[in-house]
Amino acid sequence: MASSSADAAIRNYLVALRDPSSLRDDEGIRALQQRIDSSSDELERLRLRQELFDTETPSVQRYEDDFVTHAKAWADEHGVGAKAFAAEGVPNQVLRRAGFAGLGRGGRRATGRRGGGGTRTRSRVTVDEVRNAIPKSAFTIKTLQETSGASPAVVRKVVQEELAAGRLQPQGTDPGHRGPGRAPTLYKRGK
Repeated sequence: MASSSADAAIRNYLVALRDPSSLRDDEGIRALQQRIDSSSDELERLRLRQELFDTETPSVQRYEDDFVTHAKAWADEHGVGAKAFAAEGVPNQVLRRAGFAGLGRGGRRATGRRGGGGTRTRSRVTVDEVRNAIPKSAFTIKTLQETSGASPAVVRKVVQEELAAGRLQPQGTDPGHRGPGRAPTLYKRGK
């Protein structure tokens, strides 16, 4: 019998695909901020600050990894096929990683062009689907691309249109950015 942790893994990943910001743990964020404020050890503050950044912006990848671990056994027990998961927006590439066999290149999401390079774009994502995928909290172009499954060009087009219409507002650069290059711009729905 599948455990409640398998149920949670499936549910959290499906929610993360639709709106990763909804999985934000605001209570946990407040607790981490209090621990940062009360700590006098610089290294502890540094580790807590990283944990705070990770908690403020939930990673779809973390939920995807849990999904891959539990999905096949859960699906077998509950009689749910890959087609149902694909209809809920789970990319074929993720379903293959989870152990579902017989998935073609078609379906709701494709794994990329030529050679299945592992990109997470899907064919024919409309601008309306991208608009509907805009989260309530601040997001980057990359975050919107990952949640909507659209190409970077389509996402940029929608963001530019929404900015021009005043429905999105730039929020500055992402303070949680790590790695090479400039920090990406954060956007948020206008009031």
